[in-house]
Amino acid sequence: MRIRSRLVASACSVVLLAASPAGAQSPSDAPSDREGTPDARGSSPIVAYTYAAAGAAGHTMGAQTYGLALGGRGAGRGAMLGGGVTIWGAPVDRLTLVGDASRDGFGQFAPSATAIVRVLGRADDGFSLGLLGKFKVDGFAVGPNGEMESEIESGLLLSYARTGWHADLNAIGGVGTGDDGEVDAEGRLRLGRDLGDLARVGVDGQMRYRLHGDTPLLGGRTWDFAGGPQLLVGRRPFYAALTGGPATMGIARGVGWSGVITVGGTIF
Repeated sequence: MRIRSRLVASACSVVLLAASPAGAQSPSDAPSDREGTPDARGSSPIVAYTYAAAGAAGHTMGAQTYGLALGGRGAGRGAMLGGGVTIWGAPVDRLTLVGDASRDGFGQFAPSATAIVRVLGRADDGFSLGLLGKFKVDGFAVGPNGEMESEIESGLLLSYARTGWHADLNAIGGVGTGDDGEVDAEGRLRLGRDLGDLARVGVDGQMRYRLHGDTPLLGGRTWDFAGGPQLLVGRRPFYAALTGGPATMGIARGVGWSGVITVGGTIF
């Protein structure tokens, strides 16, 4: 009788456990709601300057709009204003396609198309390595013969994300399609630390160096930069970011300032 009672009790326990909301998992083994909810702060492959090696999560799409401002000596009266719209989609895991249509502070239309391929690692834990290919147009009718100037870029992307810390590093090279044979190199860096579930603080910036070509950068420079502190806030599915700091990019003389305001959202 004791054996039969134990068998009946065990069977009842199995039935109750299967019917419980946690299913066959104990509370300690069941994944939390927080782990299953994508973080809007990391849903975009780019917020201001630096790309994420993992791109966007597979089978997601999103869009963001942003405003640009530059100020300083040689930047005209007051600030030069620009902005644009970025859309992206990840048709499969590890591949993100990005389209951008912007107007820079000089009033030039500068569209681009980018592909990011995550080669190694995971998007949400530890290191990830990615490759970038990009085609961009610097402006219409700006060449010596009125042709459209464009550039082809390729790069190596490295990212890290764990325990609330985030880092993205880009090494990008670009070759102009015109007759001048212009070649430049770019380094982009973003660092961030999560403050709770809503905010992330850090820095984001870009530095560019002209390797070859007869046309110097604005102000006769061979290099320029832009970037500074960044505040990123978000809650599924929306996010917003403010990035600003010193800059020589787009500034004819001395060191000026730059600012980027970004607002976007993702469809998970």
